[in-house]
Formats: sequence, C-alpha cells, structure tokens
Amino acid sequence: MIAHVNHDLTGLAFETHRARMELDSSVAKLSSGKRMQNAKHDAGGFQQAAKLGSRHKRDVASMQNLQNIVSYSQIQDGSLETVGKIINRMNTLATRALDMTSTDSDRENYNKEFIELAAQLEEIKLEKFNGMDVFGAGGFSDEKQEFIDALKNGWLKNAEALVQSAYGLQANAADTWDLIVNENDTGGYAAFVMTSWDGTGTADVMEMQFDLPDFPAPHTVGPSEADRVVAHEMVHLIQAQNSFFGDIVDGNGRRGSWFKEGLAEMIHGGDDRVRGILGNTLPSDGDITNLLNEVGTGDESWTTNEQYGSAYLAARFLHYSIKDAGKSAGGFNGGADGAKALTQWMADRFNNVGGATAADSGLDTGIAAFTNYANNDAFLAAFKGADGLSYVKDAGKFDYANNIGNADTGAIGNADADSGAAKDGQSVVDDVAGSPTDLNPTYETEKGSLAATIDGSGETWNLQSVNTITVSDTETYNLESITNARGTLTQLTVWMENLATERALVGANLSRLEKEMDNLSRKMGGREMAVSRIEDTDVARESTKFASSQVKMQASVAILAQAKQANVLLADLVRDINVGG
Repeated sequence: MIAHVNHDLTGLAFETHRARMELDSSVAKLSSGKRMQNAKHDAGGFQQAAKLGSRHKRDVASMQNLQNIVSYSQIQDGSLETVGKIINRMNTLATRALDMTSTDSDRENYNKEFIELAAQLEEIKLEKFNGMDVFGAGGFSDEKQEFIDALKNGWLKNAEALVQSAYGLQANAADTWDLIVNENDTGGYAAFVMTSWDGTGTADVMEMQFDLPDFPAPHTVGPSEADRVVAHEMVHLIQAQNSFFGDIVDGNGRRGSWFKEGLAEMIHGGDDRVRGILGNTLPSDGDITNLLNEVGTGDESWTTNEQYGSAYLAARFLHYSIKDAGKSAGGFNGGADGAKALTQWMADRFNNVGGATAADSGLDTGIAAFTNYANNDAFLAAFKGADGLSYVKDAGKFDYANNIGNADTGAIGNADADSGAAKDGQSVVDDVAGSPTDLNPTYETEKGSLAATIDGSGETWNLQSVNTITVSDTETYNLESITNARGTLTQLTVWMENLATERALVGANLSRLEKEMDNLSRKMGGREMAVSRIEDTDVARESTKFASSQVKMQASVAILAQAKQANVLLADLVRDINVGG
C-alpha cells in the first residue's frame, strides 16, 4: 500500500525533537568539556567524580593549612637565629669580662648589656603567631605530665611542710609564681628558684624551674628521691618570702649565698655530697680545710659541688653553734631549736616588726644574737679555721668518722644533726599525698598537640615542640666578677648546644612539612586526572555526534517545512521514474 507522507509527520516531528536534544547535549558537553551534565548520564561515574571532587577540595584546604604551619615554623627558625646572635654576643661579653686588666667597674658595664640581652631572650620566648605561642606550644610528654602531677599531688605539699617544721617558715599564699618543668636539659642546675628584689632586699618570687632530664623516672610520690630537690628549692622560695632575701647579711647588698644554700642542703641532708668529695673515712686535716675554704666570702654565686658541700657543713656548724650557745632572742630559743630559732627570728622581724630593715634583721645581727660569734664574717672565719675543723672531726659534733657513712642523710631534725630518727634519702622527705596549703604556683598547662592535617582525609602528623633559650637565673649567671664570668661562659656553651638542638627540631619540622606538601600535591594531581578521566568529554567523538545530530535535525526541519505546503501521495513522488531500466 502506498502511504501519504503526511501520514508519518508525527514520527518525523519526534525524530526532529530527538535530534534537537542530542544536539543540545553535544553543545553542552563541548562547551563545558564535561561528559556528564547530570547523574542520568552515568550514575556510577557521577558518584565517583562527586566523591573525588569533594576530597580534592579538602586537600586544597589542607595545603593552605600546611602553608600556614610552614610560616609558623619559619618564624620559629628566624627567632632562634636571633637568639643565636644574642648568645654569641653574650659569649663575647663574658670573654671580655675575663680580661685580667679590666676592673669590676668595667665588668659592671659589660654586665649591664648582658642583663639587657637576657631580658631580650625572655621577650623572644613570649612571641606569638596569630595568638599562638611560638615556643613551648604542643603536648606534654607522658614523663613531663607525670612529673607535674607528682609536684601537684605530694612533692610540693611535703616540701612545704618540711620547711615549716625544720625552719618555722610559713609560705605566703598571696604570692603567685610560675612552676616550670623543662623537657630539655638547660644545663647548670637540675632546679632553681628565680627571684627579683627591690632596693630594700625584699624579694619577689617569680618561678621555680626543674630540668626533667636530670631526674630519673618514675616521677611518682614514694619511690622517687626527686622530692629532696623539691625540698631544697622550697627552702629558697619560702625563705625569699620571709626575709630581706636580696640583702640578707648586713644591709650592704650582700647575698649570703652560703646561708641560703646551706639551709637548703641541710633540709634533706648533704652527707652523701660531702662523702663524694672527701671519701668514706676520716680525711686529712688539709683535705677538710680545703673543703671548708670553698665557702669563700659566702657571697659568691654557688655553682660547684664543693661549694654546696662547704655550705652544707657551714649550715650544720651554724646549727650546732646556736644550740651550743643556748641563747634566746625575740622569744625564740636557740638552745632548743638551733638554726630554726634564727630563721624564725629573721622571718618575725621581716613580717611583723615595723620599720625592720635588712641591717637589723639579717645574718650579722642574728648570728650575734644566737651564737658566740660577733657577725657573719666572724662566724665564717671560725668555720674555715680551727672551730670548723674541730666540728667536722670531733665526736659529739659532726663526727665525720662515725656519721658520714651511715644511712642517715644528716638532715636537720634527724639522727646525726639532732638525735632524731635516722632517715635515708627516700624517707627524709615524707610521702604524703595531697596538695600544698599555702603555696600558690601557676602550673604549666598543656597547650594541645601541634597536629598538622596532612590531607583531606583528616590524617594528621604532630610537629615536634620547639623551645627557645633563656637566661632566667641572672643572679648566678652574670658578669659581675671574674668568677661569675667564668661560670657564665661555661654555661653559655651549654645554651648554645641546646639552641643547636632546638634549631635542628625546627629544621626537622620544616623538612617533614615540605615532604608532606609534596606528597599532598602529587595526590591532588592524581585525583584531578582521575576525575578528568571520569568527567571530561571526548571532543572528537562528541564533535562527530554534534555534526550528525545537526544534519538530522536540519533535514527533518526541511522536510517538515515542505510538508506544510503540499499533501502528496508517495505514488505522485515516484511518478515517471523508471526503476531498473
């Protein structure tokens, strides 16, 4: 049967519509470069591309975060470079101060610059990056946290109670100070208390510091003997709160280092220190005298083992001399309490006597009031002479031959010093759990780990915590004398080594960050290629399809346009056409 063309116009219209849709799809793909315009084109591919694209956006954000951390580390490195220049200048000043032709006045001029440089180091320590500490940020090690917990939960409490019992000194609860535990060994001391004072000698306690590497683990209340060091430093802290600590002898600015360090050693006993210097058996008179002479004028900076041993013996001799004299003053009985009577008398005058001064409340006046010696210098002269030698040797006194090798540490109040109970290094400080009552330290708080997000999955890497170098104890490390300058120069070498370690940590962080950024960049590049393979259109294929669709549509449109003008039969269209001939 021969059909009319217009009988299939509806189908031809649909073909035209399909060709138009294919043409539009090709135009969209060619103009956008994307094979998939929506999920219907490839549901699985669309899902994969969406997931990979989301991860890629997160990776871009992670890359920006890493770049910020690089900036943070670069600031650390730049600051430490400045610290290195400051320490090098300090080295130069300390070396100049050792010039034998320089006077103490010259050294004081060097020392002024030295102190200012030390202050600058403190300022660098406090630098911040967008509100975040440049140095000291990061999480605590388990060992550091254990040490801080031991201080909080027993060591400070027991040391405070021991100082109150042995010396009658009460901590000032209104005085705040920082308690710092250094995870890196700063050299010099295992621990120290830093104070400052005004022109009257009245002190302000600033901080108590401990160098964690100097204390073997475990850091727990009970088995550890670290509480002996805590007790030593607690004497300094509480004595500073109860005396003209910066002018403790006679009102002329004298330090009285022998007295401060001797009391701090006697609180827990220094027999083991003296035995390490002189041996287990009674040494010669010359060896004993040499150790006694290490006390010097009593005002030097205390840095050597021999100085501490000499100060301990001087404090024991003072304790004995006060009890032997049997004097009382200000309501305090020296014959019964020994050194405790003197420390209580000094604290009472400092805290309660109106108009009291360093001159009338210091060692000179106190020694005259409680001993048979005229003043501090007379006492030290006797200690370095026959009286001190006799004290160390004789039975009924220090009695070196019989007491130096026994279990008792020689602490005030215990067997060797006062005929009390014998206590060894573990038991000399009580092990009672609890917090201190009248101390007001500001403990370090963990500032959170330095976790760098290294890719869009949320994976992190912890940077190493970096610290700077400071000269906190300028009472000990200064250039006031050749002796101090020599000790300071030695310590500067340690600080420079510590600085090199910290810069190495920064370098390690920067190197790791660079590698993480390179790795992330490669992953981002690979992911972009994967998304491209899934999403991107095949231009050649799509161009061919576009041309085909365009021809189909144009032909269909032309036929439909002509069909509107005539209604003819197929037989009419083929009339007069010869087939096969």
